[in-house]
Amino acid sequence: MRLSYVLLGSLLGLASAVTDSYNGQYADDCPSLCADAGPSPANWTNIHHLRNLESCDQTVLFGFNIQNSVADPNTILTIRACVASPGQTYEAAASPDVPQQQSQPNLVVAESCGAKAVKTAFTPQVGPLTLSRASGAAPQSAHVAEAARQLALFVDRSAECGTTILFAKHESAVVGLYAGAQITKHAARDFVDSFAEKQTSALQICQPASAALTVGVVSAGFVDLAAAQDAVKSWNNGLCLDGTIPATAVSMDVLVSTVDTSFNAPTNATTISHNMTARGGPRALLPRGWCRTEEVHGGDSCPSLASRCGISGDDLHKYNPQANLCSALKPKQHVCCTTGTLPDFRPQPQPDGTCNTYKVNDNDGCWDLANAHYLNQQDIEDFNKHTWGWTGCGAGLQSGQLICLSEGKPPMPAPIPGATCGPQVPGTQKPSDGTALADLNPCPLNACCDVWGFCGTTVDFCTESPADTGAPGTAKPFTNGCISNCGMKIVNNGKAPDQVKTIGYFEAFDQLRACLRMSVTEIPANKYSHIHFAFATVTSGFDVDISTVEGEFSKFVKMRGFKKILSFGGWAFSTDPGTFQRFRDATKPEHRLTFVDNLVSFMSRQNLDGFDFDWEYPGAPDIPDITPGSPDEGKNYLAFLQMLRSKLPSGKSISIALPASYWYLKQYPVQKIAKFVDYFIYMTYDLHGQWDVDNKSAIPGCPAGNCLRSHVNITETHDAMVMITKAGVEARQIVIGVSSYGRSFRMNDASCSGPFCTYAGDRTHSMAYAAPCTATGGYIANAELNDIIKNHGSYSIVKSYIDRDSNSNILIYGNPGAVDWVAYIDGDLKASRINWIKGLNFGGSTDWAIDLQDYSNNENGDDSNDDDGVGSDDEAGDDTPTCPSDKNPGTLDGLAAQADSLDPDCVNLFAMDILYSQLLDSLSLFQTNSQDYDDKFGWYEKWTKEQIRPRIDDFMKLGDGKGLQYFDCYWAYTGRDETKDSCLGMPHIWDMSEGWSIRFDLVNKQGFFDALAAETGIDESWVTFGDETSDYVCADPGDVRPGAGHVPCRKLYRKKLNYPQKASDDNIHVGNPKKLIEASMGNVTALRTSLLSSYLSVGLSFYDDGPKDGSATDAVVAYSMPILQLAEAISSMKDIKDIGEKAKEEAKKELIFKILSIVFMVIPFVGEALGPLIGSAATVARIALLIGEAGNGALTVADIIEDPSSAPFAILGLIAGVGGGTGKLSKGEALGEASRARGLLKASDLAKFPQRFRDQDALVQKIVKSLCARK
Repeated sequence: MRLSYVLLGSLLGLASAVTDSYNGQYADDCPSLCADAGPSPANWTNIHHLRNLESCDQTVLFGFNIQNSVADPNTILTIRACVASPGQTYEAAASPDVPQQQSQPNLVVAESCGAKAVKTAFTPQVGPLTLSRASGAAPQSAHVAEAARQLALFVDRSAECGTTILFAKHESAVVGLYAGAQITKHAARDFVDSFAEKQTSALQICQPASAALTVGVVSAGFVDLAAAQDAVKSWNNGLCLDGTIPATAVSMDVLVSTVDTSFNAPTNATTISHNMTARGGPRALLPRGWCRTEEVHGGDSCPSLASRCGISGDDLHKYNPQANLCSALKPKQHVCCTTGTLPDFRPQPQPDGTCNTYKVNDNDGCWDLANAHYLNQQDIEDFNKHTWGWTGCGAGLQSGQLICLSEGKPPMPAPIPGATCGPQVPGTQKPSDGTALADLNPCPLNACCDVWGFCGTTVDFCTESPADTGAPGTAKPFTNGCISNCGMKIVNNGKAPDQVKTIGYFEAFDQLRACLRMSVTEIPANKYSHIHFAFATVTSGFDVDISTVEGEFSKFVKMRGFKKILSFGGWAFSTDPGTFQRFRDATKPEHRLTFVDNLVSFMSRQNLDGFDFDWEYPGAPDIPDITPGSPDEGKNYLAFLQMLRSKLPSGKSISIALPASYWYLKQYPVQKIAKFVDYFIYMTYDLHGQWDVDNKSAIPGCPAGNCLRSHVNITETHDAMVMITKAGVEARQIVIGVSSYGRSFRMNDASCSGPFCTYAGDRTHSMAYAAPCTATGGYIANAELNDIIKNHGSYSIVKSYIDRDSNSNILIYGNPGAVDWVAYIDGDLKASRINWIKGLNFGGSTDWAIDLQDYSNNENGDDSNDDDGVGSDDEAGDDTPTCPSDKNPGTLDGLAAQADSLDPDCVNLFAMDILYSQLLDSLSLFQTNSQDYDDKFGWYEKWTKEQIRPRIDDFMKLGDGKGLQYFDCYWAYTGRDETKDSCLGMPHIWDMSEGWSIRFDLVNKQGFFDALAAETGIDESWVTFGDETSDYVCADPGDVRPGAGHVPCRKLYRKKLNYPQKASDDNIHVGNPKKLIEASMGNVTALRTSLLSSYLSVGLSFYDDGPKDGSATDAVVAYSMPILQLAEAISSMKDIKDIGEKAKEEAKKELIFKILSIVFMVIPFVGEALGPLIGSAATVARIALLIGEAGNGALTVADIIEDPSSAPFAILGLIAGVGGGTGKLSKGEALGEASRARGLLKASDLAKFPQRFRDQDALVQKIVKSLCARK
């Protein structure tokens, strides 16, 4: 049911870093912005596949548990990442109170970090370092430099206390940093800067005796991330990198205990090989004689612990003699502050029975945690058998994961930023009613929730794959798992429908096509149980509108043999800027009853069996060029259908169309709606199309989205059927869509075969051939496809076959270098698809659309099956003119040049066709020009406001300003009394070398503001009164004797008190002409509807049964003026976009005039909305005075536009009902009156319109003059 491309899915933005696509949620190309996520990695985006990190083309900061090798295919990765903006500045982390289970508070960043900093000399060691490179190529130096720059900025401002392990990626490069807990953050930043300056592959200050004093930076290509990881891991484990050479000694701040008076460097500074072990064996329990202790907190270092103990660093080492003490500190570990042995500090359960919990850091392994907490590794395995996300010590601990360090109930898992389902949605509370964690926060539509907290409907989301541990919330490597609503089976299909429906849609608008112009009376008998007549629309008054399809509708209601259903809406009506708001408003509480009553009344007057509603789509946030839908629209739709059901007579049906897309369907409360509708039309077509380009989630394995796929793929159709039945709707109530058209694509390689062949074009432009009838690249009717297969036409390549995998017909056709691929279903394949649907107990099938299946008997306007007995072309006689479309010049210029040589009736028809096309082109151009237009309006608004102060100052110029006459002036030299005078007659104290003040007393307010507006265009609301003090000047020192030296400045201040000034920008309203055009769209749509109706009338008037709506020439004259006005306004928008921000003063004026042209051309379309948007036409015209162009001829059109009785207003009122409607006039009479209104427009008035408008209008008048001369 789509008459245009549909954009499937939407980027929610870098703040969430999740893309909601056609069938589920996927990681975005980039993680969240660091500026939005904040400095704590706990709030960064979680990534689980390196490909999602590699795909980001921005600079990314990221961290992960370095104990889990990125090169190991069995590793489950959790990478926490954010995007660093080019001008990023980082804030320090906060330190809120943190519950016990989080174990590691965010500490406030401070250079001291609980200790004190002292300067110490170190000798750095510089690469080259021989890394194991998978790529064989080093990263670009510029990429390394940018990654290092962002890394340095973050470490200095935002890194928490304690050990810092962090990576940065920029394009081809990755840079890794290790800074031990005793390295200050500022020193770490300087070290990273030094690394960047040296342009080496690695730089380290390595202390094997204490990793807490080690700092190292390493670079590699992103494909060699594993090598960079190994280097960082080595530093963490107390090892140093081989192959380095000493560099110049540097002085660096390190942390020591606040009790220490100096820094004692570790005794062993020897470089240790990669394979050297720096860890001791398991800790043995010591005999009693307990010491006084301190608990290790997140971010602690040996100096901060010694400071809290009140002892020196040497004493801390004496009381805690482990060799790797300072490099192996873990939160919740204890250290001795005195002599003696540690008590038994094995973690104990919390009072509520929850285990003692621990948040995993980026350098934690099971053995380290067990060793630090007086446990064995097997203890940790045993404690976590039921912990959410526990994949075992062998698979690696995940950064940020909450695990148990004691017996007890598992904790609530840590929240994941961006998760939308499951227990890790931020803010989720632990259930107290026994609800399973997996069942928390279920997905809309009962869709599947994967272990990462994303919703979806495909096997990627719905396949359970628990880890070998069997713990909840886990998945095997390279899978996403599933935690709730899992499975890919159709459900709710146990009962067969009472009637298997065969529904066909009839496109009544097919009469506008050059061919495939089937009449409704040609629908084959006994083939369909229901015919849906498409489309009626909704008026701005919430009534039924069938004016554009009235001829076919009048025949439709007389027909028998099937259920007659009137369908409302469709893609175009739901998404056009002029009409998208209709369904939204009609279903709101304040309009709902009116709409329902009008529907019921229409039903009672017509011979119909039901209504069908195709609103595409309530609540949709991303339809191009219209405002996002409201979350209330789904609920409003439900309430409307409930009310309509209560008021429709028994036996009358209601159906609605549903998208086969999770992204759009989730806004529909389908399970509740099912109670009030008889059946759903499920649009299981257009599953793929040109819109897939650049959507990496549209086609698995095809990140560019441009792989050839069938839009009626049976696998994806099945998945959509699973989705709707899992949502709670019975299969027997769902009618599944099949199509009678194909989606075509221009192949990049005509010789390619297989699932990953690609096509050309971007997501809004297909390169495929436009067929003669459907006339749209990428969209082609079955009738046209069958004609190509049978006759080949002008194509040298024609090949058709059946693709069994997608259960689709495939046609490949074209000429060498330009070959199209198209998928569709027809013939036996369509019959088998319908039988398959029936066998699954669905409600039947619905075909879009009947008139696309075969060529009609009515291609030339004949309707041989009309019950009213209209004859064939032969019976119509030889006097019927023929106006082949290839004779239409297509432009007013061309038609004016050829008018004398064409049949007069054809001239009228071609003129209407050109005007209608021009109107459609204008609407399309408006969408294009709207992009980035608001930026240009911002300049216009800024420049307009900039003119106000200088114009006021000129109006109030001391001595002779025109505004002075409305004030009394009280003047005084500094330190003297005031004197009252006329402001025009007072002494010129401003010429004196003295300080002075002038107080302005407004004695004629009305006169002042009237004169100000007339002279400058400045409105009263744009003015305020206040005091102005100029910068001081130095008094004239007079004669200075030679040798007297420099005379000091005697400062003189000049003040204007109660002086008129420019008001605050917030109080100055400058209307945006774009808003004006948007407000006019309802009336533009009325114009379009009226024009289309008259266009059809002109065409059908050639035949005996055609309507006779007056003179076709009157129609041409009447419609031309508003269409040319609209074209002028929208063309001016394009002109505006060509004026740059750096424009000179002349260009500023040009821009303002262009914007004012838009206003004047569109005002007649707006009606009552004019005032709130921009004020009156006269008010707008006064803006020109601000730039000193009061007499500019381009603006004198305001004199015409502000007169409601003028031709522009009169014509629109007569032909489109704008401003009060056409009264009791017939259509023909209204067109005649409108034509006469145009004729009364004086030449002097016409000369006030823009040149481009006048040129086009002159062509219309030339065409009309030719027609009149031949009557």
